[in-house]
Amino acid sequence: MATPILEVEQLKKFFSVRNGWFGKMQTVHAVDDVSFSLQEGECFGLVGESGCGKSTLSRTLLKLYAPTTGTIRFNGQDLFSLNKRDARKNSKNIQMVFQDPFWSINPKMKIGAIIEEPLLTHMRLSFTEREHKVRELLEQVGLPADFAGRFPHQLSGGQRQRVGIARAIALDPRLVILDEPTSALDMSVQAQILNLLKDLQEKKNLTYLLVSHDLSVIKHMCSRLAVMYLGQIVEMGSTEEIFNDPLHPYTKLLLQSLPVIDETEFALTFYEGEMPKAVNPPPGCRFATRCPYHMDICQTEPQELREVRPGHWLRCQIGAANEIKM
Repeated sequence: MATPILEVEQLKKFFSVRNGWFGKMQTVHAVDDVSFSLQEGECFGLVGESGCGKSTLSRTLLKLYAPTTGTIRFNGQDLFSLNKRDARKNSKNIQMVFQDPFWSINPKMKIGAIIEEPLLTHMRLSFTEREHKVRELLEQVGLPADFAGRFPHQLSGGQRQRVGIARAIALDPRLVILDEPTSALDMSVQAQILNLLKDLQEKKNLTYLLVSHDLSVIKHMCSRLAVMYLGQIVEMGSTEEIFNDPLHPYTKLLLQSLPVIDETEFALTFYEGEMPKAVNPPPGCRFATRCPYHMDICQTEPQELREVRPGHWLRCQIGAANEIKM
């Protein structure tokens, strides 16, 4: 197998917060011992409910946060050991499409200037070359060239997200992080944006890290996925295998909580309890407080992420023994 384009090893990102105005300082375990890798040209999904650490992980990969411990290597280089010159040069290779197309672009700038901004920062192009590149990028995302003279408020949500995509691919990056790129859009527009992203991936050989809570989007886009819960990856493997034969109780919960509609019934599955706080996570398995199959050891012994099948990783003692029947 070829060398991964992105390697994340035992990554941790903690935050110190104060409990009230005069309370003690506490530590939020936002990302805690996360490891995974991405092959060039693949779409890797990261799924989990709100508060599981997906966004913190994405921002750490973009170097918006410095890791507490752990290593992030892009194309074999440690991102946080590069000097300023190499870091600036490397930054154009990792770009992001943000969740909200209403707030991720400057409302006071014209569309052409928004797309042109990364070209001004990272490339030495003449005015004519930049103008041509902007028109080319608009065409690639399915927008007319004359949109360059419009302001964001003159565009729909789907059109603004296309502008965000055009800005992200302007520098021909090797990795694009998609932070729930369709969650703020109408259902009728979501499929159009996802198909656009797939077309661009094929044409430009892009590597995607898709962050989402929508399992249908993950299934449509990703060849592999990782399920996160309370700062940790609890299951990781091929999308097909995890959807067809999930091993972790939390993964089963996510899949079985999807609405199932047939001619006679509407079924939903729920587990009792709420997600524990990241400021004081349980000492053992972090899902044990909600898991109907937990044993005493689950609440006291931390679980390691280990390979239980070829390419299928799991952080669960019971699931690894394949004892869960639901």
